[in-house]
Amino acid sequence: MMDIADRPEIAPELRLVPHAFRRTFGRPAEGVWYAPGVLNLLGGAVRVQAKWGAIVAGDRRDDGKLELVSVNRPTERALLPSEEIPAWAAPLACSSGGATLMCSVDLPQGSGLSAGEALRTAVGLALRDLSGGQFEESPAVELDLPGQRLLVVDTRVRRQEPQEERPYTPHTTDLGAALTAYHHVQDPDPEQNAVVHAALAAGARGASMLIDPPGRPAVALVDADLVPAVKKAITKAVEVPPRYLTIVPRSLNTFSVV
Repeated sequence: MMDIADRPEIAPELRLVPHAFRRTFGRPAEGVWYAPGVLNLLGGAVRVQAKWGAIVAGDRRDDGKLELVSVNRPTERALLPSEEIPAWAAPLACSSGGATLMCSVDLPQGSGLSAGEALRTAVGLALRDLSGGQFEESPAVELDLPGQRLLVVDTRVRRQEPQEERPYTPHTTDLGAALTAYHHVQDPDPEQNAVVHAALAAGARGASMLIDPPGRPAVALVDADLVPAVKKAITKAVEVPPRYLTIVPRSLNTFSVV
């Protein structure tokens, strides 16, 4: 069977990680798995998948250990179970199974799209297929928002103090209004408040903080033609220029090749 890293019908980004696995370990990967980042709106009441996410490639081990290597941080390896885990692998601290996995995440932790969750999901899929176990994926939704965009704002602020989420029950089906109402019952950091206020002033349909530790991100629901103006207003309102991700709401599924 042809090595996954050399199969031309597979997308280049999915072949890159198996190629890194082969280069590192001198053998082909048994499979490659992808999970998208997830935008958790309204405390997770609405979950939207993004095209950015996590990819892992690897093979099974017979000793029950979980060996993890990062494309992004190749010298910081992890062998679980262990009490010493590099920061990038922290979301996998409770994972277990006999496998060696090369991991790649194209989202900074705390940017607003739950990079840790994407990595856990991709690794969970790999362990399911390699060990014959089970893994239950969390559902996401497809929003009917023609002509609108979800503008995710990574403020670049990272704080170790936990940001606790206050309970919120949506009382409207208008996503923009619900986002703003959600924000008003939370305890946002100043940077998140600045983003939300600037977005609303520039014409966003709604905006709120996001919970994605250790970051302090935010999100705004914006008409597509207003995205440049809203981004400009937000950048002007904060001290550190943010990173932006613009999402066209749609349903994207996890992916595996074995």
